Amino acid sequence: MDNSNSERRGVALILLSGLPGTGKTTFARALGGRMEFAHVESDAIRRGLAVEPTYSPRESGLVFDRVEAEARRALTEGRHALIDATNLTNRDRRRFVRLANETDAQLIGVRFTAPEAVVRERLAGPRDGHSQADMRVYRKMQSRPQPFPFPAIVVDTRWGLEPAIALVLRLINDQPS
Repeated sequence: MDNSNSERRGVALILLSGLPGTGKTTFARALGGRMEFAHVESDAIRRGLAVEPTYSPRESGLVFDRVEAEARRALTEGRHALIDATNLTNRDRRRFVRLANETDAQLIGVRFTAPEAVVRERLAGPRDGHSQADMRVYRKMQSRPQPFPFPAIVVDTRWGLEPAIALVLRLINDQPS
């Protein structure tokens, strides 16, 4: 069953996607001021597992197993969950699409983008939060993004976040009973 639109009332799984520095965590925090959800942040989980992250396949596997477990817990408890991670490929997203189907959650994809010059400026300065990504990490991941296999909101974060926040809230609140 495809949960990628507003077909059911209940919990939502908000799946963020984007390269480092494109504004995923900033968006999550802004949305958190408007609604309650479990903010499942891969950077925070990674920092909890390793003081000096290696971003190795093994480490990433452990991180995303925990991300999925925390999101599953929230959804089964009847709470919305927001996955704050790069989620650049369909392979990365597949587990969360499956999770939405298994928990009967509405799936809302949000893909973030920004020009490289904007990202460079953001990553050069001090950053709030848990991310340790820099331009080296950005460049390493730059060729990986794939289009979502389902409708998704695309946000160019040079501009205000409010239209995207309003759309996410509307998609969640306008679910038919």
